[in-house]
Amino acid sequence: MGGTNPVAHSAGPILIDLDLVTPYLRAREALRVMQDGGVEVIAPLALSGFLDVPAITPQILGAIEQRSRSVVLDLGGDEQGARALGRYSLAVRQRGYAMYFVVNPYRPYTATPQAILTSIREIERSSRLTVSALVSNPNLMDETDPAIIVSGHEVVQEAALLAGLPMVFLTALSPFVENLERLKLGLPVLALDRYFALPWEASVDTGG
Repeated sequence: MGGTNPVAHSAGPILIDLDLVTPYLRAREALRVMQDGGVEVIAPLALSGFLDVPAITPQILGAIEQRSRSVVLDLGGDEQGARALGRYSLAVRQRGYAMYFVVNPYRPYTATPQAILTSIREIERSSRLTVSALVSNPNLMDETDPAIIVSGHEVVQEAALLAGLPMVFLTALSPFVENLERLKLGLPVLALDRYFALPWEASVDTGG
């Protein structure tokens, strides 16, 4: 049968959104931000209103199997999200991969080094893949300050030692990066910028 290669129309990277827990990319404005930046987004939950869901699986598999473009798979940080990846684990292994576990130690299930290790093992079991490294992402949303970042980062460092895994970088919103770099925490700091509001952050017009 003939057909169009779903990943052949763009030379940019591909983002596959398999986050079934917090599918923020369902928001049209988020999809536009990615696409305007040259990123092709494959988001099953965002597309399901327009396509038959079974038709999306070949698109994901085709994106993973091609070798000409970079591919990032975004998962929910729990067993459910990892199971979504598990169905593609053979193709991922054949392609070659780095699996980064992004840790926010201010969440209930990753609040201690042992809890982080337990989460890593659960995700590895469900995804049938192996975590390569940790990303330190300590934050309390709008309440975040440099002290909160540093304190949470120490928890992630302990978890990395416990798991025997390297850490690749620390994430922080751009306004905090300069202060964190001066502290010389031993990791590159990845600056983050937000381009859209989360669902619970919609502004309320109080008038007057």
